[in-house]
Amino acid sequence: MFNLGTINEAIAAEFPDREAIVFRDRRLSYGQLNERTRRLANYLKSRGLGAHKARSELAPWQSGQDQLALYLYNGNEYLEGMIGGYKARVAPFNVNYRYVEEELEYLLNNARARGLLYHAAFAPRVAAVRAKVPSLEVLMQVADDSGNALLPGAVDYERALAASSAARPAEEGSPDDLYILYTGGTTGMPKGVLWRQADILVAALGGRGNDGRVFATLDDYVARAKLSSMKTLPAAPFMHGAGHWVALSALHQGNTVYIQSDVERLDPHDILSLIEREKVAFLQIVGDAFARPIVDAIKHDRYDLSSLAIVLSGGAPLNASIKAEILELLPNVMIIDGLGSSEAGGQGMQVSNRATGASTGKFTPGPDNCVVDEAMTGWDGGPSAASCRSVTSTTKRRPRARSSPSTAFDSRCRATARGISRTARSSCTVAIRSRSIPAARRSSRRKWNTR
Repeated sequence: MFNLGTINEAIAAEFPDREAIVFRDRRLSYGQLNERTRRLANYLKSRGLGAHKARSELAPWQSGQDQLALYLYNGNEYLEGMIGGYKARVAPFNVNYRYVEEELEYLLNNARARGLLYHAAFAPRVAAVRAKVPSLEVLMQVADDSGNALLPGAVDYERALAASSAARPAEEGSPDDLYILYTGGTTGMPKGVLWRQADILVAALGGRGNDGRVFATLDDYVARAKLSSMKTLPAAPFMHGAGHWVALSALHQGNTVYIQSDVERLDPHDILSLIEREKVAFLQIVGDAFARPIVDAIKHDRYDLSSLAIVLSGGAPLNASIKAEILELLPNVMIIDGLGSSEAGGQGMQVSNRATGASTGKFTPGPDNCVVDEAMTGWDGGPSAASCRSVTSTTKRRPRARSSPSTAFDSRCRATARGISRTARSSCTVAIRSRSIPAARRSSRRKWNTR
């Protein structure tokens, strides 16, 4: 099992000249991405950020690392912030750039953020809350077209990288280091979901082969990358898991990540023109809200989309009627509905293509997922999991399946011979992740501990 930064180092060592990220007029190779993330890691470490307590000394809901907030639009800087943070043994986390000042203040304090990497467009909002976030020490500002000046005490991102060492950080990251994903607050205030990096790698970030086998060595990742060259466009905001999961998975496979030019709004022409120009093969969207305007744009204008092989919807399902329209316009495309959650990673998928026709609602469970009833039976015929919603519930009923932890949650579904179907009324089923994938721990508002 590996730290996420280690995967980047291995891919870059083998394929330094292969393109990793293409954004506007910037084309970064894996070698350049590796150098930039090393420089960021060394800058963060020079400011005292890093890991301070080993995972073995902490409770599951605690962090022994410094937290780095990523308050950014999509761009190479976002992915550099994640990978560079992991190399520094810092825990980066996502910030919704649509938050107002009160929400931003809450989130930064809840995470006890010590560092903040932000676009200059958000400088006025950062200036308004920084005095109310006592843990915040390191500000890195990414220049953009906003015209906002560098905040007092902040450093320019590119200048900080240029002044930092390109050497590999002396302290290697641990598989136990945290990956943190903040929920959107749809069921209350946002909460941080804590994963060991080794676990999220397998659960959502490309740590398995096509046969479901968990990769055991770095050579496994390199060998796959030798056979992989898919051009991937994750069109969703990286501030949501759906977007950066696809981006990081692509980078862990040695693929090229493309980012559309207009990152502040959904521009179907921008996305479709990029697919046409760069011959993109994989497009990730979020449900009907993305698909409807994209389908309308395809109908209105002519685009050469012959390179496009896969359309993945993550974060929201696609309805069958829109799938049918996509298949009529692009008959060679495979449409995938991805089922998953912040606490359990990828859990299943539903595939539509020209042969199967368009359908929605029935999913094939992924590896290490099953359906249990409310008595928690269904895994080896006995109790298998418990809800990890707070320190108290985790302490009282730490979930176990065989000898491995698991995660239970409240999504309702029915298990059938043809797969699982989601339902709001079923009272008999709860989906869980178990066997080889330890649970993600969700922090509570008052019980998040960073030291």
